Amino acid sequence: MANYLGPESPRPFAVISETYRNRLKIPQYREDEQHSFGETWEENMFQLIHKHLELGTADRFCYIGEDKGSLVEKIEHKFCLLEPTCSVIPGCNAHVETICKTKRVSIPIAGVGAEEYFEKMARDAPYKGPSFDRVLLMDCIQYFENPREFYGNVMRTVSDFGKILVIHRPGSMNSLPYPRDALIRVQEKDHPYMQIIRDLQNHNFDVQWEIETLPIIMPKVKWLAMIRDRYPSQLEAISNFEVSAGMRELCEGSLKYEGEMIEFIDRLLFITASRNLSQSGMPIVKRWGNVGKPQPTPTGQALNLRLEVTPDIARYVQKKDWKPKDEKRYPYSGN
Repeated sequence: MANYLGPESPRPFAVISETYRNRLKIPQYREDEQHSFGETWEENMFQLIHKHLELGTADRFCYIGEDKGSLVEKIEHKFCLLEPTCSVIPGCNAHVETICKTKRVSIPIAGVGAEEYFEKMARDAPYKGPSFDRVLLMDCIQYFENPREFYGNVMRTVSDFGKILVIHRPGSMNSLPYPRDALIRVQEKDHPYMQIIRDLQNHNFDVQWEIETLPIIMPKVKWLAMIRDRYPSQLEAISNFEVSAGMRELCEGSLKYEGEMIEFIDRLLFITASRNLSQSGMPIVKRWGNVGKPQPTPTGQALNLRLEVTPDIARYVQKKDWKPKDEKRYPYSGN
């Protein structure tokens, strides 16, 4: 406890210390605001989802992520999805504080989550066909007991030219202003990002990855409110004592001399996986980070083309009794 004493004690040394606010006025936010990094972060996130996942309006989309901070509705609206989105909870953990009240123990609840759901979907896939074209795993790797098997089951439910996008926040690359104890806990429980890549490659998937940074701009008190509510989910492992001590640490440390608004970045790892089509024997069109659909085989049939001819190129066209009128555009058909 002595390590967390503030400048108001012990006396008489406290009289020369700067004023400390014993009561932080942290407001209560609506649920949709409480677990949001703000519009700037979300707009950048949507651009990166478009870049890496190439989500189309007509795609069958599956979102795997927690309810807290879910982007399902915003993605549906942003990408104008025509098909209903399938939202799957990755898992559920019960958190119990230890006797000393300084740590929390996470206990997974068996039989609840995405692993069981996709295991059943994979068994039915040969009979029902693929269910999705695009699948997004949003910062939820920590919930999976057997990630390698899980990735294989997910890919069995995806169409031949479908794609999986894993968005992961590595603890070793953390750039969020976490308290010291919380940062140590996050790094201890971190899932190695290279293990995610190797698990996907072991299925012979075409795997690509890139580190992206997203700017965050929000009020200082909102960030403190998010820590109080243990969001992002990495903070679920810290105890009530660590939450209180961590908020005080930030207010008397890195955030003390900041203004009402703070700016920082969120460093995320984007990993894409798709079926390996290099052995198919067909020519393919490869877009950025994506194996595209094979080109159609030439049929050799004659093509009936139609060309609109404008007066400025009419002199190059030889057709009997054809004359342009005024400056209008007239169609011309030919083989």
